[in-house]
This record gives sequence, structure tokens and C-alpha cells, in this order.
Amino acid sequence: MSDTTDVAPQLRKALEGSLSALRRLADSELPAPVVQRMQQLGERKDTLADTERDEYLALVSFWKSRTLEKAEAAVALQRLKEAVPDLVIAP
Repeated sequence: MSDTTDVAPQLRKALEGSLSALRRLADSELPAPVVQRMQQLGERKDTLADTERDEYLALVSFWKSRTLEKAEAAVALQRLKEAVPDLVIAP
């Protein structure tokens, strides 16, 4: 294990900035109106007009990629915690 006293100050600042961004992403949620719209469209996905179907597919695609990003951020946070335990402070 590494102690942050061994980490150069510039690297520590970079890690802290990354940590903050990763936490925000890992903890983020889609805005309620987006979730509601996706649910509304999903409930009647078999009868959507072309424009609504396109909107629904775009929302689902966005939700999938956002979910993957959140999971990747959570894994990165865990790896940072293991690599530099005193840098990562539980939220």
C-alpha cells in the first residue's frame, strides 16, 4: 500500500480532483422529469409515434450509458481507496 505522504503534491491535487468528480458521477441520478418521461414512453412503447419512439430509444440509450459510467466511477473510487487509503474519504 502507498501512503499519500509519498505522493507528490501535484499528483495528490490531481487525485483529489478526480476523486471529487468520480464521487459526483457515482452518486448522480437522472433528473426526475427525464425518468418520468422515459417511464411514460416505456408504458406505451408498442404504440408510440415515430418521434416518440426515437425519443424513447434515445432516453434508454442515455440511461444505459449513464448507468455504465456510474458503475465505472464506483469501481474507480474503490481502486483509489485501495491504492491510496488516506486519500479516499467515505462520503
